[in-house]
Amino acid sequence: MYKVFYNDRTVFFIDNFEKYFDNNEGLFYKYKDRVQLSYLLELFSSVKGFKNLYIFHEDIDFCFTEFCTLFTVIEAAGGLVKAPDNKILVINRRGFWDLPKGKLELQEKPERGAMREVEEECGLQNLRLSSLIETTFHTYTIEDKNILKKTYWYEMLHDGNQIPVPQLQEDITEAKWINKSNLSDVTKNTYLSIIEVLKKGKVI
Repeated sequence: MYKVFYNDRTVFFIDNFEKYFDNNEGLFYKYKDRVQLSYLLELFSSVKGFKNLYIFHEDIDFCFTEFCTLFTVIEAAGGLVKAPDNKILVINRRGFWDLPKGKLELQEKPERGAMREVEEECGLQNLRLSSLIETTFHTYTIEDKNILKKTYWYEMLHDGNQIPVPQLQEDITEAKWINKSNLSDVTKNTYLSIIEVLKKGKVI
């Protein structure tokens, strides 16, 4: 299954119609072709009554590849940084809580890009890369161009003794360590993709 976040809603790509239809609510669609899919996505974006869209096809890899052709795909990487005192690193960017991440440079490996972005956006050093937590997809629009961002998320370890410094030129107004038990304010004002990473990273 593939999952794509549309702001506060989600598009799922599935290959078992009965399994998801019986257990979930939303709009269900059997993939036919890219033209019809494009119209459907426009409808889904404009009609707020549906929280979830399930796109069914026997070959979900093929179907998801067709979906990707409707977007400009950008690859990015970021980190869920953990400290020994039960704290994690969060940032506030454009009024929303987030995790440090950014676009990969040309031919840059995701692991290296994730480390670089955390270092640049929060001024941290001495990071230790752990494992890949999750790969998320989310969409947005820039100058009428539809973007699909694929982000590789890695767990990272830090001793937590360094005070984070927000990269203001990237619209980051705050970077701080926060205890896992105090994450409710973060989860109330963040993105579904970030909540997904926090869950997969066993933080919430």
